[in-house]
Amino acid sequence: MLSILSPSTASDRRARSGWPAYAIAIVLFIALALSAPDFLRTKNLLNIFNQQTPLMAVAIGQTLVLLTAGLDLSVGAVVSLTTAILSLAIPPVLSIPLALAVAAFVGLSNGVGITVFRIHPILMTLSTMTVGQGAVLLLRPVPGGRVPAFVTDVANASLAGLPLPIILSVITVAAAALLLNRTRFGLHVLAVGASPDNARLGGVHVRRVVLGCYVLASVFAVIGGFHLAGRIGSGDPLVGDPFSLDSVAAAALGGTLLAGGLGSVGGSVGGVALLALVANGLNLLNVSPFYQMLVKGGLLVAAVCAHRRSEPGL
Repeated sequence: MLSILSPSTASDRRARSGWPAYAIAIVLFIALALSAPDFLRTKNLLNIFNQQTPLMAVAIGQTLVLLTAGLDLSVGAVVSLTTAILSLAIPPVLSIPLALAVAAFVGLSNGVGITVFRIHPILMTLSTMTVGQGAVLLLRPVPGGRVPAFVTDVANASLAGLPLPIILSVITVAAAALLLNRTRFGLHVLAVGASPDNARLGGVHVRRVVLGCYVLASVFAVIGGFHLAGRIGSGDPLVGDPFSLDSVAAAALGGTLLAGGLGSVGGSVGGVALLALVANGLNLLNVSPFYQMLVKGGLLVAAVCAHRRSEPGL
């Protein structure tokens, strides 16, 4: 028995967990439309969500890990590594598979350390984050290089009037939602987060599920790094640093429990949208970046306090 609650009750709770982020985002949208004259311009609105496509991908991967009651602090280093690898003077047919292979190795290392050697997720992913940052600084000590032309072309292309990165982001979100909600693997992820012991008794291979989530988190970080590399056009050893915290903040704001077992991809999308509106609104109002960090931290604290596990399985 994976939960003391009926499946329909747990499903309804997961479906409702992300709505507060959307409600706050709508209120904030209206407030910004009334207070910032340039906010409603089409160019500004498209720019808001186009800029968040890297975070969207990273937040999806982080959500999968958080649902298992884990945490991945290494995703930011993987983003930076991706931009550095893509900026090396090697053909794209080699650089892209290399970035994916490095990311898979990082995720596999995290999963093995956590499931086999019983290292706490924070300590394990902090270690791989440090190793990853060292590796990217060896490859690209300072920002520079040039990513393949087709990467920048994708980042700047449009389809039917919409930036192509936004369309690709929608496809990524849909695929991740199908994975979590319509596959056995997704059910097992939620079961492991709710109660690993009960999941194991129910026939779930807990170690395999956790391992898969950490590998997927790194792969989604590569997707985010690909989008980011296309935007900046070069490699940057520090460009991924904010993503580790921001991805956790987006998932938490979207209703994902840090204790695992409750959350959704759609909720994390709402969390990313909320962070995007906050950042854009504060920029339009000429608020100092330091105050923006205070606001972001306050939102994360509020989200963690608001979403606590109240019943087994939720």
